[in-house]
Amino acid sequence: MSKRASSIEASAEKLSATLPPLLIEAEHVAATVFQGAHGRRHVGQGDEFWQYRRYSPGDSPRKIDWRRSAKSDPNSENAGIFIRQKEWESAQSLWLWNSNDPGMDWASDKNLATKKHRASVLSLALAQLLIRGGEKVALAGSGTAPSNSRKNLYTIARQLEAQRSASITTQDSSQKSQHLDHELPREHHFSQNSALVCFSDFLTPLSEQKQIFASLAHKNLRVWLVQVLDPAELNLPYSGRVKFQLPKSDRELLHSDVASIRDLYMDRIRGHNKDLSRLVKKWGWNHILHTTNKSPESTLLTLYRSISERQNTFAHAREENLSGNDIGQEHA
Repeated sequence: MSKRASSIEASAEKLSATLPPLLIEAEHVAATVFQGAHGRRHVGQGDEFWQYRRYSPGDSPRKIDWRRSAKSDPNSENAGIFIRQKEWESAQSLWLWNSNDPGMDWASDKNLATKKHRASVLSLALAQLLIRGGEKVALAGSGTAPSNSRKNLYTIARQLEAQRSASITTQDSSQKSQHLDHELPREHHFSQNSALVCFSDFLTPLSEQKQIFASLAHKNLRVWLVQVLDPAELNLPYSGRVKFQLPKSDRELLHSDVASIRDLYMDRIRGHNKDLSRLVKKWGWNHILHTTNKSPESTLLTLYRSISERQNTFAHAREENLSGNDIGQEHA
């Protein structure tokens, strides 16, 4: 190997060593999903032709397409001076929120990722896809403004790494509602037309979650809830005498025959998840369930496409409201 090649390889290894491990994993997931994702198109400041519309007072004369304007028939409805509009990847503020609840640090098997780790990978991979598509992204409550710069992706990665490594104050059940109240960003200032993606296990009683969701609903946000669960939380695959312990707590529950309550438990957890989905859908929100024994790519693709469709629908509706003089597409 030449000295130059060795130097380049050494520099590459040094650079990769500075990247947060979470970012490396998220980039791998995002790269896989990107192959099956579709971009978004609507009017803006891109490079490719989108459509023509009539010139309106206030438009820059530099945007006038004089060639198209000269072709218009002065006796037809399409007579006039035309602006050549270009394609743009919709840039709107999208906020990410990751639960810091102690229960998110749990995994039922050493070969499975914790719920918090998987949520972090999904949120960071989503951020990468959105930033690549021109979206402005930030973590809610981080103090960082939304941005679509590559530098912002590194910032989000470090913030998520810090969340995962931070010590979590032990809380008893009487504090759980207050803790959830503090974590969910209902006091956060969201700009108009923002979107919010929340990653959590959402296992808190629905009576408590309902109050918090209602306060977010008043902000007119487009919201996605990504419920991240360990497979054991759905199936309770234990038998015999089992001791359960609340995460980061001394509270324990000993059951002599777990298999005897499995069916009842599974009915309860399925009912909880259905009620959660039904609750948020009344506000037009989306609920996506992901288990840590499944690959993150499928869930990420579903989430990204859903966000793309909603953002695109909103962007087109907004353009129609703002541009009453727009005409249909007409290629030169």
